[in-house]
Amino acid sequence: MRSAIVLCAVFVAAFVFASEATRAQTTQPAKLSNRILLRQDSDACAKQVDRHRLDLFADCMSKRQAERKAAARQKAAADREAKREARKQYLDDAVRTHKELNEKRLAELAQERVKRSDCKKQAAEQKLHFVKRLRFIEKCFAAK
Repeated sequence: MRSAIVLCAVFVAAFVFASEATRAQTTQPAKLSNRILLRQDSDACAKQVDRHRLDLFADCMSKRQAERKAAARQKAAADREAKREARKQYLDDAVRTHKELNEKRLAELAQERVKRSDCKKQAAEQKLHFVKRLRFIEKCFAAK
């Protein structure tokens, strides 16, 4: 009885451990908060400059913050440019596809016009009455 409980407890513990490991692997890294970034900047500037020299320390902090903001702006600009290029490529592909379809449709219409004019010539040669001529043209056009 005790061995069954222990075995069950070990199984549950192994399952919980495996699910936590899977969850830890699938989570995406969270964006660092401003407080954490400020702490990192403060630690890095404290290593470079004496903390008691407030003017140098504040200058170091502002430079690091400006660098981070510039990098964020550059990344955002690169993302916007990539999206713009993707939209442009999509539009170019759509225009090219529509142009090809239109050319194909125009070629089909030209062939139909040639067929219809040929049928009209045949009807005129046979000197058919107006209604019979229309029926002949329809049958001729459907046959070709």
